[in-house]
Amino acid sequence: MMSFTETSQLLQKELMNDYSYRVDGIPGMSDSQYDFNHVQSQPPPSAYMQRTAAVGGGRMSAMPQSRGGFGARNTETARPMTSNRAAGYTAAGKPGGVFDPLNQGDKGQAKPLEKKAELSPEEKLREMEKEIHRLVEESAITRERGNLREALEKGKEAGKKERQLCRLREQQNLLDQLNVDLTYAVCLNLAIQHQANDNDNEALTIYTQIVKNKQYPFSGRFRVNMGNIYFKQEKWTAAIKMYRMALDQIPNNVQAIRFKIMRNIGHAFFKMHQFPDAIDSYENLLMHGAQHLDFMTGFNLILCYYALGDKDKMKSGFLKLLNIEQVGLEDFDEEEEIELGQSEAAKQDTVTRNLTEGDDALREDIKRRQREAARFIVNAANLIAPVMEKTPVAGYDWVIDSLNHHGFPRIGSELEISKSCFFLRRKEFDQAITVLKKFERKEPSLMACAATNLSFLYFLEAEHANAEKYADIAVKADRYNARALVNKGNCMFMNDEFERAKEVYLEAIGVSADCLE
Repeated sequence: MMSFTETSQLLQKELMNDYSYRVDGIPGMSDSQYDFNHVQSQPPPSAYMQRTAAVGGGRMSAMPQSRGGFGARNTETARPMTSNRAAGYTAAGKPGGVFDPLNQGDKGQAKPLEKKAELSPEEKLREMEKEIHRLVEESAITRERGNLREALEKGKEAGKKERQLCRLREQQNLLDQLNVDLTYAVCLNLAIQHQANDNDNEALTIYTQIVKNKQYPFSGRFRVNMGNIYFKQEKWTAAIKMYRMALDQIPNNVQAIRFKIMRNIGHAFFKMHQFPDAIDSYENLLMHGAQHLDFMTGFNLILCYYALGDKDKMKSGFLKLLNIEQVGLEDFDEEEEIELGQSEAAKQDTVTRNLTEGDDALREDIKRRQREAARFIVNAANLIAPVMEKTPVAGYDWVIDSLNHHGFPRIGSELEISKSCFFLRRKEFDQAITVLKKFERKEPSLMACAATNLSFLYFLEAEHANAEKYADIAVKADRYNARALVNKGNCMFMNDEFERAKEVYLEAIGVSADCLE
């Protein structure tokens, strides 16, 4: 029996064939007919024959040599070797544990950025323009924050750099690239900063240069600023001239600005005591439903009618004042009424309390405008009520009815107190007391004001018990009411309570040091 080695060698010899053979024993066939020794090219062997031929007399293996690893590999005809590992992966991993199949991390640090070449002259000029723009914006922002001196310095620096820019462009023959708008912005900003710092002459000089330059088509409207400077200097004639020249530059379709300029002209005539001319300017604001009329202008118009003694115009002017509509003033809140009779300390306490409770800045601005509107209405009513009818009482009654009819009941109550004060000046104490006692059931602020007057009246009539009663009511409603504290101290003094009276007097001085009582 043959061994495994002998069997494999025998099979290997039988399988090897070099294709040089001949055929014997066939009739009619000659040996030379199948003699292939002269053939040089031979057919390619199979893959299996390649493996067995390479092994030769060695051990036969059916496993491919690329995987089994036996013998030498024929590099000329063999197919490419296949790896059993994924590309870019090793079991140990690279230092740092970074997956980098393309070996991009071995290139070292990137090259430093190349320095930018020196700027061309045009680029330098553009950089200077950007710097000037930045200075102008910073100047405006600084002025808005209240730092007027620093804003002026930045404006001057912007003007200096702008002149330097113009000289450089002139030297480089680039006058066609002059930025007229930049020059305009720099000059205007500098004029505004001078005006804010009360440098009126410097501001007027720059404004004059701007409005005379024909390259700026809308510069004429800045004559309004010049008129404002003359108005502040009390040069009324020059102010009116500037306002009218600016009015000629404003197109008719911009009615809001035109009416504001007309109002300024009216104010200037009013300051000059030229009331008919002031009335003409103010009455222009009554056009288009009086939508451009504000409370200050309406009050000035009533003053002009009062100066001329025109009672009918005073009535119509007062009604127009009550019909003025402004944003945020559509209604006066009942819970947050305007305290016209409050002292300054009480007003400040109310503002602080409202801010603590969460009122925002917009709400506070609306309240401020409501207080201003109420102040104008009350002053106008007190001015015209005694003279607009045959008797002062009839005048007060007409004003109070008009206020209640137009939705100002609280201001009407204020006029009731003013009516009682009118009786006091005429020493008609009984009628004054009758009017004031109507406030006992009204809101606390009005009741406090009425109680203060009632306490004083009863004190004059030597009714000290009633005087002290109403003084306590007034102090309870408003602790910062110095007049009510004085009334209470007077009552204590008359009752021989001198120490307590002294304490109350000192408290009144602490609340209001300028209280004459």
